[in-house]
Amino acid sequence: MLGFVWMGLFSNQALQVNIDEKFFNTTINVIGTIEDIPKVGNNKTQFIFKASSPFKAKLKLSWYEKSRVKIHSGDQWKFLIKIKHNNSYQNEGGFDYEKWLFFKQFDATGYVKRSDSNQLLAPNTGLSIDLIRHKVQKRLVDSISQLEFMGVINALIIGDRSLVNNDHWELFKSTNTTHLSVISGLHIGLISGFIFLFSSFLWRQCRTCTLKLPASVIGAYFGLFSAFSYALIAGFSIPTQRAFIMASVVFLSIILRRNHNSWQLYGSALLLVLVSNPLSVFSVGFWLSFYVVAIIIYGVKQHQDKHWLFRLLYIQLLISLSTIPLIAWFFSSGSIFSPIANIIAIPVFSFITTPFSLLGIILSYAQLDLLSEFIFSVANQSLVYLSIFLHYLQSFEFNQWQYTPISVSALVLLIISILIGLLPSALKLRQVALILAIAALFQPHQQLKQGEVMIATLDVGQGLAQVVRTKNHVLMFDTGARYRSGFNMGEAVIVPYLQTQQINAIDLLIISHGDNDHIGGLDSLLKKISVKQIISSVPEKISTNSNLCKTKPSWKWDGVDFQMLNTTHDFNGNNASCVLKISTSKHSIILTGDIEKKAEQHLVNIWGKQLKADVLISPHHGSKTSSSELFLATVAPELVIISSGYKNRFNHPAKIVINRYKAHNIVISNTNCSGQIDVTLSQEITITHYRQAQKRYYWRQCE
Repeated sequence: MLGFVWMGLFSNQALQVNIDEKFFNTTINVIGTIEDIPKVGNNKTQFIFKASSPFKAKLKLSWYEKSRVKIHSGDQWKFLIKIKHNNSYQNEGGFDYEKWLFFKQFDATGYVKRSDSNQLLAPNTGLSIDLIRHKVQKRLVDSISQLEFMGVINALIIGDRSLVNNDHWELFKSTNTTHLSVISGLHIGLISGFIFLFSSFLWRQCRTCTLKLPASVIGAYFGLFSAFSYALIAGFSIPTQRAFIMASVVFLSIILRRNHNSWQLYGSALLLVLVSNPLSVFSVGFWLSFYVVAIIIYGVKQHQDKHWLFRLLYIQLLISLSTIPLIAWFFSSGSIFSPIANIIAIPVFSFITTPFSLLGIILSYAQLDLLSEFIFSVANQSLVYLSIFLHYLQSFEFNQWQYTPISVSALVLLIISILIGLLPSALKLRQVALILAIAALFQPHQQLKQGEVMIATLDVGQGLAQVVRTKNHVLMFDTGARYRSGFNMGEAVIVPYLQTQQINAIDLLIISHGDNDHIGGLDSLLKKISVKQIISSVPEKISTNSNLCKTKPSWKWDGVDFQMLNTTHDFNGNNASCVLKISTSKHSIILTGDIEKKAEQHLVNIWGKQLKADVLISPHHGSKTSSSELFLATVAPELVIISSGYKNRFNHPAKIVINRYKAHNIVISNTNCSGQIDVTLSQEITITHYRQAQKRYYWRQCE
């Protein structure tokens, strides 16, 4: 009970934003201090800004500055900025950025505007951890920038992965080895454990010393100091805080000479982590790290009569297999070769890459530059050879495995079945384990029937992306936007959604027209998902083979009718948008792209009463240029779905259009309020709003 009360109080405090509403979505001057090491990218610099005036808040800011003004941790700056409330796209399978911002306790996000008023008020001249980390990073960049895996070495030393090459990160991600490429509990545990053993060994060489103080106690002091130092140089990030607490519990029990069993120490560490930061439960790393430690404790007690090498391999196998359910739960995808990749990668990182990287930076500060360069080259070469092996595993077409999303009960059953199955004395229980595994995996999956269709309007901010499914077919209508930073809706929203739904191929992709907010995610989508056919009003803008929408006027899938409507007039721009009507035996929906009043008039003239539909996708995101009176009266929808961005710069949907919908008694749903919106046309029309269905207390409230 006390735990729930503490969590509630802590969360309530984290939700308090001490910024007056008048400061949002407007240009303001703020004074504050740079925190942590800024993340420098190709097009922007991202940093944490602790504002002190005209309000006190923790901000996550981006600075798009071509001249690359250098900013350092601890510097005091005055910036002209624009901030907005924490917000993210909410879709099945997507990254919950709002949860991440809440977990990191950011009050708002925003960007720095170009202005002569942006100025450094006071450089950091004091001694701070972040300044030390920045100087270490600068030394690394100056001395080993020519090494292929310099970014990974930097991440292992100071916990900053911003310099990790994208190709390297994708390689680690595709083989489930990303946890090794940044400072984690594993690295801190291994380094502090090694220091513990080494210092204990040296102390034992002095017989008189051991009479005064046991070697294990001296080792624990040095181990604790090394864990603290490593966590400190990593900026005491939440993962390193967690690892330091876990190491501290173990070493303090040795120093205080208390005989506690492994599970007591484990429980103490878990309690301390949760008391120090209850929001840790929102971190995937929290669950994985404590889960893996529990598996290690469990595994160490098995096969104690076997050779140490066998037991080591057994624990590694146990970790690899037992984490599959958690990976399925958190990520819905993984590498089928993950156990093999980690069996090789963990020893490489643990015994070569990480210790040699740390030794290299120590030797560098000791002015032993030649030896330091050699040590760094060994660390780099270990990653070169490892990457060759990982590339080989990655090359197999079936390497990436998409897991069906599982429930909490299924997750628990799977973990229990794996643990029972791997017990050395579980011969009689393995049948039970098999039954539990089958029960966990056998989950009723709602399947569309003949003549039914589901349209998922994804939350892609200011843009449009819709997935249409019948019993045996999939259609994609538009792909959202791509931004100058490289971030795009194909990679961030559409592909994760399709993977969550176990969709590996699209039968037909329709690009309504050539605006960025409708075509921007196309290239990323094509890289990940097989597309059989593409039609568009702008085939010249599409890199692969495609045809005009009018070449496919109508078709039928699984008892559902599809009709292209805007095919008989040569419009340009928004009015050229492909318009699609989807009809079942009882209901229908019209997908409109960005058509405006002129094209709407044309459709009314051509189709007349045949435009009648139950559901309408709001033309042009609810712009005042569209949704004309005549068009609405002709279509006469019961429901309109608007796909628009939160607080977008176009002020979509326009108030005049909203009033027009209300005057026609049309129910309004908007992705900027509801997130992903699913509409199913069967005997009845059912609609699901993702934000309302999956409601979280830390999500932005709908206005």
